[in-house]
Amino acid sequence: MLRSLTPAALILALLTAPVAAAPSPSAAPDAALKADLHCAAAFAIAASEQARGSAAALALPPLAVRGKRFFADVGARAVAQGGMTQDAVRDLLVAEVTAMQRRAAADPDRELAAEVRPCLARLDAAVPPLQTPDLAQCAAILTLAWEEERAKGPDGTGVRDLQTLAQVLSTRARGAIIASGKSGDSADAAVEAARDAMRAEAASRPGGVDNYDIAHCYDLAAPDAKSHY
Repeated sequence: MLRSLTPAALILALLTAPVAAAPSPSAAPDAALKADLHCAAAFAIAASEQARGSAAALALPPLAVRGKRFFADVGARAVAQGGMTQDAVRDLLVAEVTAMQRRAAADPDRELAAEVRPCLARLDAAVPPLQTPDLAQCAAILTLAWEEERAKGPDGTGVRDLQTLAQVLSTRARGAIIASGKSGDSADAAVEAARDAMRAEAASRPGGVDNYDIAHCYDLAAPDAKSHY
């Protein structure tokens, strides 16, 4: 299913799959759906370029999470409501990517921006921009991530790293609350309340913690200058 593909898997499939000699029997997408599919392909390329560290791609909004969700939703809608087969959706996306590559031959960075920026309004309408979490929310997000990974099996390096980041953020959140004039007990309660609220949101809100800019949490957990946390 389209929904199961990650952005990296999607872009690999698009760039390596042969284009069909003739389109699969399927309804033709209407103009709005075709525009959404075009944008989905553009977001997948941009997300892949951002993962590669492309400066031009990184100048665009982060697309790894929101672009993936947009692509999954548009692909599912094309099949469920647009009358297209999955093969037809794939063929159309391959054709879109091929056309983008052809146009990008002279100036890839300029073409990437030209393809993605007009699509951002569609992205914002379909998938709201990520929320910027505060310290307590970041502590909660990383704590939940640590608990989820720990539940999968024995502690590994990744699990220990998440535990360290969660502890760093919890300590910093507690310190910030105390610095604002609250007691240590109040700070502990606030950090715990943020964790409970995030756990409830993860269970009840579509997307859960993926609605937050988690990269911001890693920035907040970065070591202080001339120190090791």
